[in-house]
Amino acid sequence: MEKIKVKSLPVFYHFIRCVIKFAMSIFFQKIELQNGENVPAHGPVIFVANHPNSIMDALVMGLVTKRKVNYIGHSGLFSNKLKSWFLRSCGVIPIYRREDAPGQMDQNVFAFQACYEVLESGETIGIFPEGTSDMFRKVKKVKTGAARIALETEKRNNYQLGLKVIPIGLYFFSRSRFRSKVLMNVGEPVKLESYFEVNKEDNPEAVQRLTEEIQQSLEALTVNIRHEELDDFVKDIEVLYGNELKTDSPDLQEVSEETVADFLVTQKIADCVEYYYEHDLERVRNFQAEISAYKRKLKWLRLRDNMIKEKTTFSQMVKNSAVTFVRSLIGLPLALYGTVNNVIPYVLAENLAKKFVDERTKILSALLIGGGIAFILFYSVQVFAVWFYLGKLWGAVYLISLPISGFFALAYFKQIRQEQERISLSFFLFTNRQLFNRMRRERKRLILKMDEIRDEYRQLMGI
Repeated sequence: MEKIKVKSLPVFYHFIRCVIKFAMSIFFQKIELQNGENVPAHGPVIFVANHPNSIMDALVMGLVTKRKVNYIGHSGLFSNKLKSWFLRSCGVIPIYRREDAPGQMDQNVFAFQACYEVLESGETIGIFPEGTSDMFRKVKKVKTGAARIALETEKRNNYQLGLKVIPIGLYFFSRSRFRSKVLMNVGEPVKLESYFEVNKEDNPEAVQRLTEEIQQSLEALTVNIRHEELDDFVKDIEVLYGNELKTDSPDLQEVSEETVADFLVTQKIADCVEYYYEHDLERVRNFQAEISAYKRKLKWLRLRDNMIKEKTTFSQMVKNSAVTFVRSLIGLPLALYGTVNNVIPYVLAENLAKKFVDERTKILSALLIGGGIAFILFYSVQVFAVWFYLGKLWGAVYLISLPISGFFALAYFKQIRQEQERISLSFFLFTNRQLFNRMRRERKRLILKMDEIRDEYRQLMGI
């Protein structure tokens, strides 16, 4: 067989990728790639990933490799000529879904043909086989498109192409907050060759089996809460018990990256909750009620769980507050400068994101795109004004100062909010120590109960 030639990145795609990579490094606090060694450096590849966050998923998954990723996107994205030209220039292949374009389903023949040709030329394709995004942390039922493309491409090449199917779990630690974290968890390649013989005899059966393996792979690579009503309950346990579980699990202590460790903690909690939901529903309901009662008391007292958990004395709090007060005074001028120069585009981006409150999977995309446009426009006007009146040197200095002071202002006011909580807690300790100690005892009782469930679950699972 003739050796596959890997194409270099087209200039336009390379430029867009550099812009996106720069924007993502600003937008996210951290983008963690786990098991990156599973990503092939050459040869035809189909990347399959879960789809939690609309357009943002494609932007993130494009960073998993330096190679060009040709995405499959639903035809609704190609709604006008400008968008269509841009997406096609970036290698996006339109696919026609029955719910979007029932009269154009025959066009998918050409879409699949384009996929075959891309893979046969040694390039890569990115597919989100769930089809649509969802706010719940679960992998929805995977569609058969990825499996059909993979098996048909190999069949067209006498099963000698060497195509790799790489599953990727995308996990966003927040889907509505600027400077959050995201994990790209790359799985081992699906053993495609094990389906070749079945495909020769019964294509639908081979497609179904491969689709099921893709489903299982994606579920294992991300947080998969099958019962949607448990999502908030899992979050509550994360807040209460996440740090305790992390410090008490030897396998998690060996994980060097905090982002990965936090993800594994959430995954373990979700798996445990799902198990007991299916095997001891009454116990889960009772524990949900206990945690809800604890949360209601915290809300009534205007406290948060981390305040109850924090082990400190009133005198220590006063000392810490004094140190923070001095630091705040020193940093106030730069924080005010950063706020004045960044507040308008920041507020515009937030207001744009709020318009997607009913489509929450698009909030991060709106923040990134809307914020990017707003900041570029305002920075351009501001820098031009300084350059015009004060000269090029001051214009350059001002440009450099804008993002630096903006990030400083964000960190500064975050620290101020934390200090307000500390002062509130100090006052509460001074005036309601008995009530505070009662809440601390209640929290300890919940932790002991979770310790008991953890030990029981480990024994049942043979961990």
